[in-house]
Amino acid sequence: MEKIILIGFGGHAKVVTDTIESSGIYRIAGYIEKRDLPEKSFRDYRVIGSDCQLKKIYESGIRNAFISIGFLGKCDIRKQLYENLKLIGFTLPPIVDGSAVIAKDAVIGEGTYVGKNAVINAGAIVDKMCIINTAAVVEHDSVIGGFSHLAVGSVACGNVSIGKNVFIGANATIIQGIHVGDNVTVGAGAVVLEDVPCNQTIYGVWK
Repeated sequence: MEKIILIGFGGHAKVVTDTIESSGIYRIAGYIEKRDLPEKSFRDYRVIGSDCQLKKIYESGIRNAFISIGFLGKCDIRKQLYENLKLIGFTLPPIVDGSAVIAKDAVIGEGTYVGKNAVINAGAIVDKMCIINTAAVVEHDSVIGGFSHLAVGSVACGNVSIGKNVFIGANATIIQGIHVGDNVTVGAGAVVLEDVPCNQTIYGVWK
C-alpha cells in the first residue's frame, strides 16, 4: 500500500483521513502543517513536518500528497500548495469516499475530494482540486471548474456550469442549465435561477 501525506491539520483533514482509512488504497504517513507540531495528532497519525520539509519528504520516497485544507473563504492557499507540490513532483490523487455515488462516465480531476453520500451523476466533469462535500450533488452533464467547493448538501442540477474558484454554500441549489462564473461565492441556502457573472457574492434567490 502506497503512503500518502495530508497537507493541513484541521476539520477537513479529519474527514479526509476517515475516507482514506476506509478505502484501504493509501496508508497515511502523517500530516504537514505550516509549522512542525509533532505533538499534534489524530487517531494514529501525527504531524510529521512543515511545508518547508516537503521536498525532503518527497525524496524519502513518499510520492503521494493530498491537500486537506478546506476552502477557508478563498482558494489562494490551496492553489499555492498545489503548485508547490506539483513543482516538487508529488502525485495528487482524487480521494473519493466509499459511500459516494459516482457514475461510470463521470470525470474527477486530480486532488479532488468527494465526501460521504455525495453524488456525481452521468456525464458530469469535476475538475482538479475541488471539494464535493458531504451529500452534495453534481447532476448529469454538469461541469465544475478547478478549485471550486460545493459545501454540504448543495446541489448543481443538470447541465450546470460552475467556473473556477467558486464556493457554493451549504444547501444552496443551482437550477438546471445555469452558468456560474469564476470567483463567485453563493451563500448557504441560496437558489440560483439565472446566470451569475464572475466575481460576485450572492445570497437568497438570484433571478
